[in-house]
Amino acid sequence: MPRKQTSDTLPAGRSSMPDSIKAIATELLIAHGYHGMNFRSIAEQLDITTTNIHYHFGNKQRLVDEVVQDYVADATARHRAIWLDEKITLADKLRRVVDYNYERYKRFNRGKHTGQPWSLIGRLRLESNVLSEVARASLASFTTSVHDAIRLAVEMAWQKGELRPDTPREDLAFLIINIVNSSSVFTQDAGSFERLELFFEAFVRVMLSAYAADPIAAGTTPAKLDAASGAADASAAMAGSGEPASEPASARTSRTRRAKKA
Repeated sequence: MPRKQTSDTLPAGRSSMPDSIKAIATELLIAHGYHGMNFRSIAEQLDITTTNIHYHFGNKQRLVDEVVQDYVADATARHRAIWLDEKITLADKLRRVVDYNYERYKRFNRGKHTGQPWSLIGRLRLESNVLSEVARASLASFTTSVHDAIRLAVEMAWQKGELRPDTPREDLAFLIINIVNSSSVFTQDAGSFERLELFFEAFVRVMLSAYAADPIAAGTTPAKLDAASGAADASAAMAGSGEPASEPASARTSRTRRAKKA
């Protein structure tokens, strides 16, 4: 019988032992939750001893803490890269989040019509009562960090003129963060990723379209848009009253004086 691995590293070409242990632990936590992840299952998949896992992490709680911290750090970085991208529109950012979610969803589901858990953050939020303070703080930090990134994305879209000057930006950011936060639960309840895609697209059509600004020159700020809009409204009003829209007041005064002399 082959001897189980007990060294700090796996054979050449594979990741370090602690990283391999955390990778398997992550998959087990997502698929089976906190109580469904155990050292024996990890050891069997990696062909190592449970003693090896204890050597690297001590106990289950410490392993879970590190797994959650790593997962949250990666998910936060991916979201920030999407939301803070200055080259794409707010609508496209939402679509990229859907693509990122599907990338994770398909690791645990076949096709788009199954509802197996696919997010560690979504899964462990349901079991927060058994997590340590460290793990709970990590999960909470995801919401805070992504909310900040989404607020900046909405502000960026407003500054670029994608949104109307009167857009309730805080409200819009609040709605988006809640959609993002509930994505994994949504697919589980619906039993389909396709429903999540439709939900995001509906949000883009209904909410973003409601506050979409008319196409304007790139780089025009909402303040400039306001000024331009005001000028246009004034011109329209003057045209409706029979006055030449572009005629300055001094010209009208001069014309009146000439009429009196005549």
